[in-house]
Amino acid sequence: MESVYCTIMTKSRLYQFLTLASSLNKVKAGDFRFYVLCVDQEAFEVLNKLNWKNVHATLDEELGEEILALKKERRIHEYCWSLKGLWLEMIFQKYPEVMRVTFMDSDLYFWDDPEKIFKAQGECSVLLSREEKYSPKWRASFVKRLTRLTGEYNSGFISFKRDEMGISCLSWWKEKTLEACRIDPQKGIFGDQRYLNEMPKLFSNICDITTAGVNVGIWNYRKYAFSEKEDRVFIDKTPLIFYHFSGVRVINNENKVELVHETVENTPFVFTRYQDVLTGIVMLVKQIEPQFDGFATKEDLQKYW
Repeated sequence: MESVYCTIMTKSRLYQFLTLASSLNKVKAGDFRFYVLCVDQEAFEVLNKLNWKNVHATLDEELGEEILALKKERRIHEYCWSLKGLWLEMIFQKYPEVMRVTFMDSDLYFWDDPEKIFKAQGECSVLLSREEKYSPKWRASFVKRLTRLTGEYNSGFISFKRDEMGISCLSWWKEKTLEACRIDPQKGIFGDQRYLNEMPKLFSNICDITTAGVNVGIWNYRKYAFSEKEDRVFIDKTPLIFYHFSGVRVINNENKVELVHETVENTPFVFTRYQDVLTGIVMLVKQIEPQFDGFATKEDLQKYW
């Protein structure tokens, strides 16, 4: 079964996307296909100049005037969220040999092969990663309120299988995000993400990912003990498949990384590993395109809500 990956990005996510792609190249020995929808010309041109054989870039101008009109109506992150379902559907339509397509946010980093996730639950039409929020007991009420706002699942990693239920669910998500993709708690909308809560209610064969070591991030890293052995990372005694560096932004020419959503203390050593790779990626891009500026913009450094 042909399984491919995809993402959507602005130029200020390019460094992180290339870091993600380099991690996949390492754990999969170059055996993958990644389809990138660029929403600005600068990112598209850099990817074309790099010409990585596993990465295939498309500019959003190919989506048509009706979709591009959303770019004028919505903030840039809302616009990117709006296109997820559409982009996945387009990949299925364009590549009939693709049997599974998985959306990945550009701020993921892999320490193990993601195909293990799909092999473990190959029968599932849609695989959702639950955003397991963890905090001390005294913050339990806050966690409940946050879950009501953002939803139970994280849309930074979601996988659809080419079968009747997978295609139907994807089409429904596409229509919902094109209709509304803002953060509006009063109407129960949180970008593209709150819609995921409805998928298991409306469609059958929608599964929570059961593979351990998936979607570890700012919401739950405190519950784990991180360790490293022979270039593999473990959380407790479980191999880490990927860490989601949600809220991390690449700022200024010293290649520093800033956490936007909240101040995080005692972060695990994977942040240092991630920073090292990011630094190398920034230098690589500078060699290819010296004038390119992929550092975070003022809008990137603002909170979404």
